[in-house]
Amino acid sequence: MFHCSSSENAIDFQKKMNKIDFRVSTIRMDNNTSRFIQTSQYRVGIILKTSCTNWTTVFEHFDSNLFKKSKYSWFIFTDDFSSTSETLSTYPIEIDSDITIISQTENYYYLYEVYNTGYYKNGRFRVEHVGYWYYKLWVQPNKRMDLSGVKLKSTVVVTHNIEHETFEEYLSMARPEVDSLHKLKYFTLLMYLTDMYNFSFELQRTNSWGYLTNGSFDGMVGTLQRGEADFGGSPVFIRADRAKFIHYVTETWPSKPSFIFRHPKHPGGFSTIYTRPLADQVWFCILAVLALASSILCILLRLKAIMFHGDEADSSASLALLSVWSAVCQQGMTVNRHAVSVKLVLFSSFLFSLFVYQYYNALVVSTLLRVPPVTIRTLGDLLHSKLKAGVEDTLYNRDYLRRTTDPLALEIYSRKIAAYPRPNFYSPEQGMALVKKGGFAFHTDPAFAYPIIRRTFTERENCELQQVQMYPPQNMYAVTKKGSPYSKHLSYGIRRMAESGLMQRLRSTMDEPKPRCIRTPDSSVFSVTIREFSVPLIILATGVVAATTILLLELLFFKIKGKKIQFRQ
Repeated sequence: MFHCSSSENAIDFQKKMNKIDFRVSTIRMDNNTSRFIQTSQYRVGIILKTSCTNWTTVFEHFDSNLFKKSKYSWFIFTDDFSSTSETLSTYPIEIDSDITIISQTENYYYLYEVYNTGYYKNGRFRVEHVGYWYYKLWVQPNKRMDLSGVKLKSTVVVTHNIEHETFEEYLSMARPEVDSLHKLKYFTLLMYLTDMYNFSFELQRTNSWGYLTNGSFDGMVGTLQRGEADFGGSPVFIRADRAKFIHYVTETWPSKPSFIFRHPKHPGGFSTIYTRPLADQVWFCILAVLALASSILCILLRLKAIMFHGDEADSSASLALLSVWSAVCQQGMTVNRHAVSVKLVLFSSFLFSLFVYQYYNALVVSTLLRVPPVTIRTLGDLLHSKLKAGVEDTLYNRDYLRRTTDPLALEIYSRKIAAYPRPNFYSPEQGMALVKKGGFAFHTDPAFAYPIIRRTFTERENCELQQVQMYPPQNMYAVTKKGSPYSKHLSYGIRRMAESGLMQRLRSTMDEPKPRCIRTPDSSVFSVTIREFSVPLIILATGVVAATTILLLELLFFKIKGKKIQFRQ
């Protein structure tokens, strides 16, 4: 309390305040008032009497934040209300200042709040009656909703080229395909705030949210740091390095960038289509049984004790192997032996092959035609898949990949994104076109991807889409410059619109919803393409090439030996 009364009165006032647990320090106006130093982190109430000579000299001993509500609450007692108000109007009082003028009339003490809607913005100085005290305190809250048309500065992030329209027209139109990180929806919120608080703003354009470069920030955060803007026209992510220079007011909407891809029909690749129906143990058992049958048949063919008159003389191992293999292929091969044991081995081989063939054939057909199971659900699954990957060419993606310590994200970047000769950074149109072709995962904001999917993808391709997040969803935040007097207005206005459902309505009307998978006859019927059928064709081509090569070698061998090559008639 700054006063000009006697020390006894000051001490008596301190005793009364101590009884109600208020700590009070008193300073006489005719002493050195500069010894008052604000050392507490809490807000301090200051009592000042204008009846003292040169009462305005008290203001000279405070820093530029002397009227900040977060630091000081002023109670100024006056006998000349008009003169005091006129004097205060020359000081940098802002909309968030906490200054109360107390004027006594008889036994009533009338309370007036003093503020300016924008001292540095050509705002209006206002004095409003808020209550009185007469044996009992009566106060009417003053929300200070009317900013009297003050013009504020705002910086908007726009990463796209604007053609054939003004900047304001671009921002005022609902365009889901360009509303990444909720830029356009947030601008609509700001337009609602101008009607709520009666203010206007001057727009500035930048192409960056703000990243640290050579010790200072560029983009929108840089304009707030330098005081060139009062609040951000686009929401941003929370980052520790930005928090030193800007004030995060309140959250707006979450952002969920993710990898979008068509889930491969055959995650192991097309070369494993014909081996996938059976487990490795089953394949080993089948090979072991066939090898055992071939060995037994080879031994029986060589036993002279069971050979009868008229049996073929061929008893080679190749005959036994081909006989068992022909049973597997459901073709059969003539083995002219009358021994019952030989016939029993061949019969058992054919019966075994029949059961395996029927089961295997059914599994191959169902594998090719059924809806594939979802096996890529996490970032690790995507890393170990055969999908290629790319990232939307935006600043926040490049910044994340440069700063992240997530080993999976770093591994995906080094193995799938940082390709030679240039990394896989694409525009949304280019990236989603690669996703449509298949075998490619593209990391982008769904606000970009969903409109492209709706326009260009078929129902079947839409039903194959899956998403995997590289990092958890993050809330976007409205921001102002550090120490802005309009932070409370921005926070209250956005929270009020969120509670009333307006923000949810904006998101539902402006954002393209995730395309739904609708099972139509076209999307439910699966056909086997040449890619699935490529393995048998490769085997056939390999056999033809091998047979032709061996034939040529045999012809060359016979020619070298001087034998005449003859053809049957």
